[in-house]
Amino acid sequence: MNITQTISDERHLVKEISALECLLVEALCQDRKWLSRDEESTLRWALSMARVSTIENVGKDINVGHATDRYRESLFSTISHFVKLDGTINKSDLLRFIAPIGKLCADERADLLQLFGAQLSPEALDAAVRSRPLALVLGGGGGTAYIYVGAFELLQRRGIVPAAISGSSMGALLGAYRARSEEFSLSDLQKLMKPLSFETVARPFEVGSKRSIPATFKLYLREVFGSEFQVSGRNIRFSDLHIPMRVCVGGVAHIEGVPDENLEEFAHLLDDGATISLFRLRAEQKTIISKLLDLSRRPLKAIYLGADEKTREFDVIDALGFSAAVPGVFNYDVPANDPRMTELVDFVMKKNGVYRLMDGGWVDNMPAEAAILAVQEAKKQRGRDPFVLALDSFAPNIGRHWFFLPLMQMALQNSKRGRQIAHRTITYQHVLSPLNIMPNTADFERALQHGMEETEPHMDFIEKMVGPISDPSFLKSDM
Repeated sequence: MNITQTISDERHLVKEISALECLLVEALCQDRKWLSRDEESTLRWALSMARVSTIENVGKDINVGHATDRYRESLFSTISHFVKLDGTINKSDLLRFIAPIGKLCADERADLLQLFGAQLSPEALDAAVRSRPLALVLGGGGGTAYIYVGAFELLQRRGIVPAAISGSSMGALLGAYRARSEEFSLSDLQKLMKPLSFETVARPFEVGSKRSIPATFKLYLREVFGSEFQVSGRNIRFSDLHIPMRVCVGGVAHIEGVPDENLEEFAHLLDDGATISLFRLRAEQKTIISKLLDLSRRPLKAIYLGADEKTREFDVIDALGFSAAVPGVFNYDVPANDPRMTELVDFVMKKNGVYRLMDGGWVDNMPAEAAILAVQEAKKQRGRDPFVLALDSFAPNIGRHWFFLPLMQMALQNSKRGRQIAHRTITYQHVLSPLNIMPNTADFERALQHGMEETEPHMDFIEKMVGPISDPSFLKSDM
């Protein structure tokens, strides 16, 4: 067996272990009387140790992946035997194997500490097993994304702080607001939203566009949200955020030997007396949707700002502007009098071989992989194996916002990879209109309430998955 195959097998087994852990945790949430506290801790600890592959110890990453292969195989074989074909668990039979599973786990812990010696302390190993960082992924979807605020509030109430956040479009904007500090303040966001309106954020587009696709409106994020994304008299950069953040931006790629399109057909796609008219949108939906979907068939590229040393110096507010630049609807560009950002944006475009930037939802509306990498690169995280929670407000729903259904289906297609990676995806139903990008107080509060109601059923599962897992008796006796 070659090295590539060995690595592939290891990752597959870790994925199977992780799926098994999710299944068992869900069963524990549904039946709290199934296991005693120590029995639950033993089972959870055993599964968590099998899933962990990289551990940070005194500033150095220790890869324990292949060292635990035999343990993983044995544990998976033992526990999966009690999973029925319909995905339910034979609880009574599994219960009788808790003690042997605990011994298997205790022996593996001792073997790892002996194998790695001074490289791996018991404290570092136990910390990586006991708790798990949260990678929060936020899909785009215009005004539908305000429902995420309800999830922010519930996570805050349970003391769960994301280790990293990634997002596209409006998901990126809300995620960046959350990433500014360790704690989330709902009251501060409510105060910020109260005086805002569509007219304050977007105005009719009048001048030529150099970096994003022409559109009916231009976004004025610096003018409206600039003060919220400033520190020490300058714009906040990715490197300033308290929570690591990745923002997905789409790019229209150059085709070798083919002249770049000017894309001027998108400049006034929604013009109707310089306002967005729902009547006109519905009347001409076939033409408008056709143009937007045609754009998605062009060679597009996903760019993840904040993922490398160069773009970590990108002004966050500008990253959000480009990520929310919906073709034909919203244009964004950095001011000409900001040479630092002008040079940086042009560098990113050239490096990635694109000639226009656009809404990140067009290329990756669920950037889960970017969030995982952000956790793994964060030096303050002891665990490199995050629990990935994805929030999706733009999933197709034929009963709501039917006009946007083709775009929702497009977003669903490019978010398949993110959904496969995520351990839990919450698909929201009762969302605001995608056009409601600056909701009034009543609409914002409605989105908040629905967000809390639709997130609450998942909270026990999320809390158990991130931990901390209480120490099992075999670990206490070893200390």
